Amino acid sequence: MSEQSQMMKAVLWEGIPYQMVVREIPRPKIQAATDVIVKVVVASICGSDLHTYHGTLEKMRPIGKLTHTPAGLYGGSDVPYPMGHEAIGVVMEVGNQVQNYKVGDRVVVPDAAVTSATAAIAYGAGNAYAPQAADPGGCQAAEYVRVPAADTVLLSVPQGNDHELDYLTIADIFYTAWSSISSTGFQPGDTVAVYGAGPVGLLAAYSALLRGASKVYSIDHVAARLEKAKSIGAISIDLTAGDPADQILKLEPGGVNRASDCVGFECLNTQLKPQEDFVVNDMIKVTAQGGGIAVTGVYWNGPRDKGEPNQDPKYGTIKFDIAAWWIKNIVIGGGGTIAGSQGPALRDLIAAGRASPGFVFDRSFTIDEAPDAYRLFDEKKIEKAAIRF
Repeated sequence: MSEQSQMMKAVLWEGIPYQMVVREIPRPKIQAATDVIVKVVVASICGSDLHTYHGTLEKMRPIGKLTHTPAGLYGGSDVPYPMGHEAIGVVMEVGNQVQNYKVGDRVVVPDAAVTSATAAIAYGAGNAYAPQAADPGGCQAAEYVRVPAADTVLLSVPQGNDHELDYLTIADIFYTAWSSISSTGFQPGDTVAVYGAGPVGLLAAYSALLRGASKVYSIDHVAARLEKAKSIGAISIDLTAGDPADQILKLEPGGVNRASDCVGFECLNTQLKPQEDFVVNDMIKVTAQGGGIAVTGVYWNGPRDKGEPNQDPKYGTIKFDIAAWWIKNIVIGGGGTIAGSQGPALRDLIAAGRASPGFVFDRSFTIDEAPDAYRLFDEKKIEKAAIRF
């Protein structure tokens, strides 16, 4: 192998707010007999990547009428590290104990996976989960990614690029959205409110409708997102028009059966100012007696470090209207999700033509254009970016 072929391009986080860079880094190698090396053909940027991308508390960045003060930052301390946790690729090398995959197989590389009773992996987050999780790198690399415990982690998909972007959503956002709706206690016929109409929020609304919701309300302040929510059959609620719960309660006097937070700790109030407790408490307000909510968006805290320059232990600690929750007897679900057993079912829905979650993608970029893709995604000028190689 030549010196040049031992290197590849990757999107790196170097700990500088609002800046991602493309650098040459060493290609991964087989480290264990259960490893697989996958050549990435298409990857994507997730909304949770923006928690890493965002700047310091003191930095105010105007985005249209929105002045955005980032509430926190998510990721490991071991900068620089490769970004990305959503990819489809082709198996190029296999360890000698791999049973289920061979060279040439087309696979989804999921964002994270439990690899044993005592170990896990998490892509694109550096050492954020250490020591419980290994750092296998990121998936926004121009060529290759190492997949430990490949028989457990990977998900096979059909050969060719038909429905490629649909299958790419299984790496994270489709199963995250699907799990969010499940975590609310959803039943067919339920009414649902989804906070956030980014990629995960749109797919949560889509999942609820696919599974038989009678009505789905989609809440956001970005006009293009609200239009896309309407296009899939959701009822759009403009955050800037007033408290979402009040708007929905005029249409659903008893409240909705289920509500899903697909925003997380960088959520905004009706004045488009950061208010970390806004969505959670508004969900309690809008949800009916005996209903359920899911907190799916990231809530994260910890010490400041080189990888998280604006982090603070106070983040992730919110004021919560526990009396309203208690009186209504609302069930709370959510938290982080791992593809696990849901991946094959969602893949099969796509293969059967029953689900087409790739509608959330609206732009494709090359690896060298990735920094611009981050900027445009952060500025909400695009809905979901695919990075093609």
